[in-house]
Order: sequence, then C-alpha cells, then structure tokens
Amino acid sequence: MTSYRRSRRALLAVSTAIAAGAIAPAGASAVTVTVTGDDGNPIGLGPTINIRNMNPQVAPTAIAAGDVYSISVAGPNGAAVAVPATCYEAADTPPSPRSVDYVGNGVYTVVLTQYATADRFCGSAPIKQTPLPFTITASTAVTSPPTPQLTRKPGSFVTNTIPLPIDLNPGALATDAFVALNVAANPDGSLPGTPTPLFPDATTRTVGVRLDKGPGTYVIAARAKGYTGSSGQFFSPWATPAAIRAFAPFDLKSFRWTDSRGPSYRFHATIMETSATGKVNVAIGRGKKGKYKSYGTAKIRKHAFSKRFRLSTGKWRIRFKYKGNSTVAGGFEVRTFQITRHVFFRGATFRSSALR
Repeated sequence: MTSYRRSRRALLAVSTAIAAGAIAPAGASAVTVTVTGDDGNPIGLGPTINIRNMNPQVAPTAIAAGDVYSISVAGPNGAAVAVPATCYEAADTPPSPRSVDYVGNGVYTVVLTQYATADRFCGSAPIKQTPLPFTITASTAVTSPPTPQLTRKPGSFVTNTIPLPIDLNPGALATDAFVALNVAANPDGSLPGTPTPLFPDATTRTVGVRLDKGPGTYVIAARAKGYTGSSGQFFSPWATPAAIRAFAPFDLKSFRWTDSRGPSYRFHATIMETSATGKVNVAIGRGKKGKYKSYGTAKIRKHAFSKRFRLSTGKWRIRFKYKGNSTVAGGFEVRTFQITRHVFFRGATFRSSALR
C-alpha cells in the first residue's frame, strides 16, 4: 500500500510539471533591468526604488538564451525620456546603457517588453510587458551657520567669506546658488529681484558667501540643475533657504585728541560702522595691568563720540566698550597713551568684537 501511494504521488508530480510546461509561453524571459544609483552603481529595478541621481542610465542584465525583448522609459509626464532599446535577442550584443533625461521629480517607468523566442523580429504581439518604476527625488540643501557672523575682523578692511556646507545632488550638471541681503524668499524658495550668484565647490562641498554688503541677513537659495534633454532643461525644487545673520564689528575708524593740554583732556573717536548707535562706555587704567576705572559713557552721534576727563601724568590705557545694536556686534577697543607735562603719546591698539 505504501509503495502504491509513493508511485501515485510521483506520477502526479510528473503530470503537473508537463502541464506547466505546456502552458508556459515560449521564450519566457529571464532578462532584468538596472538603473544607476546615487553612488554610480547599478541597482536592480523592483518595488520602491528611490534615487536622487539626475542623470541615471538603465540597462538590461541577466540575459538568458532565448530572450527577445525591448526596453523603453517614460518620465513623470508620460513622455519618452530615453532612446528605446528595440527588439534585442540573447545572441545580440546587449544594447548600450540608455541615459534617462531628468524632467523633474516623480515616478519614471521602464517598460520591459518580452517576445516569444521564435519572434526574432518582434513582429507579433508581445507575450509580456512589465512596468518597472523608479522614483527620482532630486534635491539640494544649504546649512545655515549656528551663530551670527562678523562681516570682517575688527581693524581689517577685508570682507569675511563664510563657507556653508551644501548637499550636492548626484548626477546634476551643476548647482544654482544665489544670495541676497534682507529679503524674504519666494514661496518656492527662490529669491526675488536679481540676487548675486554663488559658486559651490564640488571638492569641499561648500559654498562661500561673501559678506560684502554690510550687516544684515544674507539669504541663500540653491537648486540642482539637470542636463538638457529632448524636452529641455529641468531643475530640482529650490532648497529651504539658508540664512547668515551678519554684524559689523565694533572698531574705530579714527581717534584723536581735541584737547591734549592738561589737566583736562578731550578726545574724539569715529566708529567704522556708520549704523552704530547708543552709548560707549569709557574706562581708563594705569600702565599695563592697572585696574580700569569707569569714566562714564559717551553718546554716539553720527557714528562718532567724544569725552572730556581729568588725568595725571603717566602711562595709561583707555578702553572703549560697546554693547552692540541690531547691526553692530558688541566689542571693545583699547588704546595706550602717555602723559608727560600735559602732552600725550599714542600707543598700541587692541580690539575685540563679540557676537551675541
């Protein structure tokens, strides 16, 4: 009885295999398709493939004897975005990888069309058509600095350039980047008016922003640029705008004594940044290490201030300390001088600016 049951199972298995072979289409294909990933390596197409690459290529792979196939690619707009590979068979040299035109973010669909092995010229209806979608989500991003920045170093006329990290999109032709001062970005992330172009560095993956327009908020916009294809040139969405809050340093443009005959003296100082307002604290200390004594404040008028005080002979340090305002960073400047019988001699200068 046991032997009889085993023989019957074997017979059923053989019958099932023969039946399956009878209904399988002739020339059932093993060919698959790959797409270039963000790292430049091919990825087998399947469910939920998402890449950022703006210049991918698709190519057939795993071609087996008897395969006869065609490949086409459509973009999110439904139009062809690659040169089709039409009617290839296993004995042929495989078609060269097909570059896919970027026409915006969305779902791109590779259609793998398979024909019977005997249909070498693809003249009959295909036996199978397989859509193989993949999604392109091109993007870029610029990182804002975590703290405010100085437009220049105190005492220097050289404008600071701030390098900001930028995420460059793989496969992009280039990255458009722009900066404008004290503007509100458009709803799509672009900048109004005629912003200044910036030039990202692909080696350091940074974009330098020159703070040459004075204090304020520098707004930076960027997007990835695709290659020009048959439908034109397309771009990624604009990145979320980055911003640099920039302050001018507190330093003096000029300093002079308007009354240098004692025992009462008077000075006049002009601040480099014309938008400085408020008051400057004045303190004087003896020698190199003597404790500072406050001599009150001097009101800033047209970015200048002056003060009269009485002082004895000797070597002194005078410190000007500024709390800062909406455009000028807080800081201080120290100058040394010597009084001998009512005559002073100017000495070295020390400066510092501190950002809030």
